Amino acid sequence: MSIASFVEKREFAIVVALLVLVIIFSVINPAFLKPDNIFVILRGGAFMGVMAVGVAWVLLSGTFDLSSGSVAGMAALITSALIVYEGYPVLLSIVFGILCGLVVGIVNYILVFKTHIPAFLATIGTMFITRGIGQYISKGWEIYPLPESVKVFGIAQPLGISWYFWIFVSLVIVSQLLLSFTVWGLEVRATGSDREIARLTEVNIKKVSLSTYVICGSLSALSGILLMTRVSAGKPGIGTGWELQAITAIAIGGVSLFGYEGSFIGVFLGVLALQIIQNGLIVVGLSPFLNTIVVGVILLFTAIIDWRRRASLMLEREV
Repeated sequence: MSIASFVEKREFAIVVALLVLVIIFSVINPAFLKPDNIFVILRGGAFMGVMAVGVAWVLLSGTFDLSSGSVAGMAALITSALIVYEGYPVLLSIVFGILCGLVVGIVNYILVFKTHIPAFLATIGTMFITRGIGQYISKGWEIYPLPESVKVFGIAQPLGISWYFWIFVSLVIVSQLLLSFTVWGLEVRATGSDREIARLTEVNIKKVSLSTYVICGSLSALSGILLMTRVSAGKPGIGTGWELQAITAIAIGGVSLFGYEGSFIGVFLGVLALQIIQNGLIVVGLSPFLNTIVVGVILLFTAIIDWRRRASLMLEREV
């Protein structure tokens, strides 16, 4: 790849923006560049980043999922309840929690592609259902104590960061390879670009969409379980608002909210950018409550840009 072709990529623009943000925050407060804070930034986005990888697959295929945050919370509470209340082995409980997320992914697929409910409405429905399941299991209380092995995993810091950060990085690499070098990855892009053309080229749209929803549900569950290991308890608040943060990070990273465009390298950079912004606001002394406002503004801004770009591309095709 030549330097010119790399510069043209959207990922390059994100890297430049990241460097600018780092410079601004470090000039205002040099503590921003301290190693401890850098590790906090890298660790902080990993949980939501795992979910963002799953949500990105759904977006690339041209559909939507707003239930991911609630699925994360449900899976964390189910897993912790099996361990604490039922005495099940940790690994078996984790597998069951991830399977619960997988089932929600299948349900979302059925609602969207079998009953033809708009994805936005269907996944809002499953969002409330899964959140309610979590609340019913926990009764609003934390579920603890978890075994020492869970705590040891949660606080471990291989290479100074954490296991869940390396899980996030691994998922990004594997997903990028699948997207770029497999037939299935091409079919996901084709489905997200134009379903009619995809059908004409004999892409099994329903099979592709089912696979992306299953991945999204499974990784959403995994993200909640990972945070459960970090805090060593099943907390009712796990996953709250993560779906919007994930979508915002994905949009920052250049994945179109309307399908087809984007990369998982961009998802990684988007998660990192959002984490840098949120951390930087706190380090420079601004109220942490501004984070929610910033996330909303960024999401609106990126959505407007994405919509305008999509509209211009559609006009070019018509011409």
